[in-house]
Amino acid sequence: MGSTLSSKQGDTGLVEDYRQWKAMGQGGTSRNWTGYMSQAATGKTKAFGADETIKPGFYETPEKRATGWKKATEQQKANAQRSFLKESLPIRSGPRARAKPYVFPQRERNADHPQDPAVKQAYLEAFDKLGEINTDTEWKTSVLEKHGQALFMKSSVPLSPLAGPSSREICHIHSTDLSGHVTLSFIDAEEVISKGWGERHRLSGTDWIHIGFTMLYVPNTIEETEILIKIFQAGIDYMKSG
Repeated sequence: MGSTLSSKQGDTGLVEDYRQWKAMGQGGTSRNWTGYMSQAATGKTKAFGADETIKPGFYETPEKRATGWKKATEQQKANAQRSFLKESLPIRSGPRARAKPYVFPQRERNADHPQDPAVKQAYLEAFDKLGEINTDTEWKTSVLEKHGQALFMKSSVPLSPLAGPSSREICHIHSTDLSGHVTLSFIDAEEVISKGWGERHRLSGTDWIHIGFTMLYVPNTIEETEILIKIFQAGIDYMKSG
């Protein structure tokens, strides 16, 4: 009797977790039971754990974590360890945001979470302008999300092996909740995380996703969108350095 009750409670918990995972909306894998189980299985074998996505010091030994390190030139290694931010980031105000506890898709909020229309418009318009400002980039469907527009480096620009698994994808914003992802240098990724603007992807530093792949949280104000756009630009400049 006890084991049967425990089994029923476990089944209920799994169904509820699936419901919460699905509430994040489209992204990265099929939005069904198969997709849910695939990310769960990947998490057990590949992920570093919930706390590891914001723990400091992750980038101190890139030779141990960075995919493509042995293939990178000394200049490419040096570029990965310098900042491309034009100025130091401020510490983000308010409580620390966190991604929901799933491997993929990685999101901060559910798809039906209310969004400020003015903030959304300002953010997406500024993001679109990055493609105009950076003429060596192009828009294509995200290879990491499988849908939605992402900014890529053009094939004419040399790519560092340290950003190899991205297939030249630099950054994207999720239409579901306005969180996003960007490839950053190790120094810039550390600053973004330490100042509260984002966190690592759970698979960063594996053969699946390179170490600089960083999640950016949802902007709460127009002023925050301006800071996040500067972070995206730092990612573009880093990818150009390949």
